[in-house]
Amino acid sequence: MNKPILLLKKELLKPIEQALTRIEKIRERKVNNADSIILEGLFALGVSSFEHSLIDTLRTLFLHIPDKLDLKTEAITKEELINGNPLKQAIENKLNSVSYKNISDILKYFADKTGINDDLVSEDEMNSLLELKATRNLLIHNNLMINSIYKETAGPSSRNDNHRLTITQDYLFESIVVLRSILETFKVALLDKYKTYTKINATKNLFKYIFPTPIMHFENEFELLEDEDRIGAMKTETSRRVNLSGSETFLFGMWIAHSHSVKFDFNAQYFYRLDVVNREKFGYLIQEIDLLKS
Repeated sequence: MNKPILLLKKELLKPIEQALTRIEKIRERKVNNADSIILEGLFALGVSSFEHSLIDTLRTLFLHIPDKLDLKTEAITKEELINGNPLKQAIENKLNSVSYKNISDILKYFADKTGINDDLVSEDEMNSLLELKATRNLLIHNNLMINSIYKETAGPSSRNDNHRLTITQDYLFESIVVLRSILETFKVALLDKYKTYTKINATKNLFKYIFPTPIMHFENEFELLEDEDRIGAMKTETSRRVNLSGSETFLFGMWIAHSHSVKFDFNAQYFYRLDVVNREKFGYLIQEIDLLKS
């Protein structure tokens, strides 16, 4: 039986929200700073935060929905295969290679894998982003001295400040506006695309995996507080848990011990009789047990 998808939209959005928070703090700090070193540092931090938020969002997506990752293209060493976590290593290999692409290709890849529209970034925003990334690279690698690489990668919005670029307060502010605008657009698109990836739905998916028996229906066992996206009290009148097998009773006891703080009545006989399938489900339940905690 395939593992359930337990992706939460709030976890998917967390990297972008963190980047937006950091960019806002950069905006607040640039107001009172005229020191070129500080402005350059804030600028580099803003661009890096933007890029890392996209990569971290993809990492969350791939970890929860591995089918979105083209594993055929990822090389895994023998040591990683035997001693490591092949899926996580494949994800890191892919994301590392993506991070070295030019920014326009990163955005295309991001849109393709997340499933959002690939035309959300305007031409003007893309041109500005190309120049921002070229300036960031020039800052890190060539002390902002204009070179051929900058001229080749900065795009239509490239600057011609004699021989050396500068990071002014105005330039930093314009950069922040572009980065924030694109991230907020992506956030809205992701919220719409993954609106059904709630905690309630993730918990229901886990329940169906642990208890595939037709007599157990999640809605019959627990109240669902849809407006708050959380699981409410246990139900008694519609519950069918008394009809569970010994192994299922053990797993259900483990479930409600963590979801509703119900004292776990350990039955050694049920535990010892767990077959291979139920031992696998038990292990997976423990792995994902934090999902049950409010």
